[in-house]
Amino acid sequence: MSEQPNTFWTRRAPELRQTFRVIVATGAAFVAYKLLNLQQGYWAIFTVLIVMQGSIGGTLGAATERMIGTLAGAILGGIAAAVRDGNAVNLGIALVIVTGVGVWGAAVRPQLRIAPVTAAIMLLSAPPGVPVHTFVVDRIIEIALGGVIGVLATVLIFPARSHGVVIARSVEVLRRIQHLLQSEADAIERGEALPPSNEHPALRQALTSVEQAMKDAERERASRLASHTIPPSIPRTLWRIRNDLVHVGSVLNKPLPEAILSNLAPAAANLLRAEAAFIGHCATGLNDSTAVSRENVSAIYIAFTEAFDKLRQAGVTRTLDFDAAGRVFGLAFTLERLHRDLGDLADRINEIADGKPEQAAPL
Repeated sequence: MSEQPNTFWTRRAPELRQTFRVIVATGAAFVAYKLLNLQQGYWAIFTVLIVMQGSIGGTLGAATERMIGTLAGAILGGIAAAVRDGNAVNLGIALVIVTGVGVWGAAVRPQLRIAPVTAAIMLLSAPPGVPVHTFVVDRIIEIALGGVIGVLATVLIFPARSHGVVIARSVEVLRRIQHLLQSEADAIERGEALPPSNEHPALRQALTSVEQAMKDAERERASRLASHTIPPSIPRTLWRIRNDLVHVGSVLNKPLPEAILSNLAPAAANLLRAEAAFIGHCATGLNDSTAVSRENVSAIYIAFTEAFDKLRQAGVTRTLDFDAAGRVFGLAFTLERLHRDLGDLADRINEIADGKPEQAAPL
C-alpha cells in the first residue's frame, strides 16, 4: 500500500529539507566557482556535499575539521610538490612520506584526518607549469568556499538547529528504554530468565547519537549561530538509566528463587511497569517541552520497598545461597537507583519546560 501524500511529507520532512538545502548549496557552489574562475572549483562542490549535515552544529563542525585538515594537507603536499622532480621513484617516495606524516598527524589530532588525502591529491594532481603556491592557495580558497556555502545554507534554508535533533534522538532513546523495562517486568512476572535481546546494542548506538547531537548544539551556542535550553546532564542521565537496565538484566539472566517470586516479584514487576509508564511521560514532556506527570509511581516504589523490608524481616533472604541472596539485594539496590535516576531525568526535563533550573524533587 502506498503512503498517503500528507503522511509522506510529514514523515520525511527532515530528509526533504536536507535534500533541498544540499541542492541549493550545490548550485550556489557551482555558480560561485564559475564566477570566480577557479580552475578546479569542483572542490567547492565536493566540500559542500561532504560537510553538510542534518544540523547547523554538525555542518559547522564538519566544515571546520575539513578546513583545518585542508590547510595542513595543502601545506604538506605543497612542500612535497615544490621539491619533487619528474622522476617516478622520487614521486613515489615523496607520496609515501607526506601520506605517512599526514596519517600520523591524524592519529594524534583526529580533526586532521583529511590532511593525508589532501596532501596526496596536492602532490599527484599539481599541474605542470603552475606555481606551487598558486595551486595551494587555489585549493584552500575552493574548499573554504564550499565550507562557507554549506554553513550558510544550513543556517539560512530551513534552519536545522541541533536542539530539535537532541530532543528527537533522546525521545527515541526513551522509547527503547521503555520497551526494555516492559520486557524485564514480563520476565519477572513469568518467573523466567530474561531472554537475550538485541535492544542494548541499538540503545548504545542511539545514546552515542544523542551525545553527538549535544556536542553539535554546544558548538552552535559557542558560535552564536543558535542556542538551546537542554541541560548537558541529560545525555549523562540517559546513560545512567541504561546502565541500571543492564544491571537489572544481569540479575534476571536466570529465574529468581522460588521464595522470592511469591514475595517480591509482583512488587518488582509493578514497579518496572510503573517506571516504564513514567518513561513514556518523560518522552512526552521532552518532546512537547511540558512538565513531566509523575502520577502514582511514588506509591508503587514505596510498595516495593515495603515488600523488600518484609522479605528481610521474615528471614527469607537468610535461606538463600550466597549467589541468590546477592542477586536479590542487587535487584533491590538497582531498582532504587533506577528510580532515583528517572527522578533526575524528570527534573532536567522540567527545567526545559520552565526555562530555568529546578531543584531536584523526589518522586
